[in-house]
Amino acid sequence: MKQLSLLIPTMAAVVMLFSTPVRSDEGSMYGSQGEEATVSKDECLLAAMNCGDNVDSIQQRIEKLQKEIGRGTVVYTDDELKILNRKLDEANKTYMELLNQ
Repeated sequence: MKQLSLLIPTMAAVVMLFSTPVRSDEGSMYGSQGEEATVSKDECLLAAMNCGDNVDSIQQRIEKLQKEIGRGTVVYTDDELKILNRKLDEANKTYMELLNQ
């Protein structure tokens, strides 16, 4: 019973943390001013901006973070890559905690 009373609030917190809506603008080839964009950042993963109404599971979030980190310095600055790596570490840690319960 004690484990259950700890599990429910933990799961609720995890769901709230990782249920940030995500909207992908990857299909868009034009920026806000109509100019062609060759590279686009995932602002939602990076700074929780322009997220729309979609919700990712923790596994989907991990996959997206890995994909964006793989794009490297062509798209992101070193500081932005550090932020994405930190978010990936946090997501992996949370995922492992959920698996171990």
